[in-house]
Amino acid sequence: MQVIRVLGTALLWLFIIALSLYFFLDNVVAFLYGYRSRNFGTSLFNNQLWVVMHLVGGSLALLLGPFQFWTFLRTRYMRIHRTVGKVYMFGIFLIGISSFRLSPVSPCVPCRISLFLLTLFAVLSTWLAWKAIKIRNIKVHRQMMVRSYVCVLAFVAVRVDDILPLDFLFGNIEDRTFRRVVNEYFFSFVPLLFAEIFMVWLPSVYFAARTKKNINLRRVDSKASNTTSSSGDISNSKFKI
Repeated sequence: MQVIRVLGTALLWLFIIALSLYFFLDNVVAFLYGYRSRNFGTSLFNNQLWVVMHLVGGSLALLLGPFQFWTFLRTRYMRIHRTVGKVYMFGIFLIGISSFRLSPVSPCVPCRISLFLLTLFAVLSTWLAWKAIKIRNIKVHRQMMVRSYVCVLAFVAVRVDDILPLDFLFGNIEDRTFRRVVNEYFFSFVPLLFAEIFMVWLPSVYFAARTKKNINLRRVDSKASNTTSSSGDISNSKFKI
């Protein structure tokens, strides 16, 4: 069971890293080689400045995020872990500033609200992760970092449908705008919901049940120990008489 869990985790991270690298090559590198999206203007000060800021911040958060969950780095090289975390936060800061400007001018008008909310969740969860670690609340810090990185990955996941049609999820939607809207809202909020289920819902139920079971076992052991002790005292007293 442990082998399956480790293998599944490794495959999941390989998929995430491969998807992130594809997004980086297809967007950031293409921009560096001269590609300019007319949806956001063609000059530097006509929204392209915000696009550059978004690409830089997104690249930092996307590529540095996996290192924040690497147990070896976190336990052996805490100083590097903290430095990477600060750079990650700076990337989220750039994403926040740029997205708050770019989302209102997105060519997908119905998607603007989801883009705005996703950016808000990414910034808020990252800020709360920083506040949690400042008061040494490790559990909340890790949970907030998971939420933050899930939001970052959502910006990549919405483009999966361009590579691999997701008809098994959305059905055969021919209207491109409607398909984009369904895609945006699905990957903006469903992954966050799954993260909540695995981080909060399931542990709160199973951990509570396990804790209650352990308490009951301790009570039984304590009663058995007290009974044995009382029997021993009675036997000793009889022997002395």
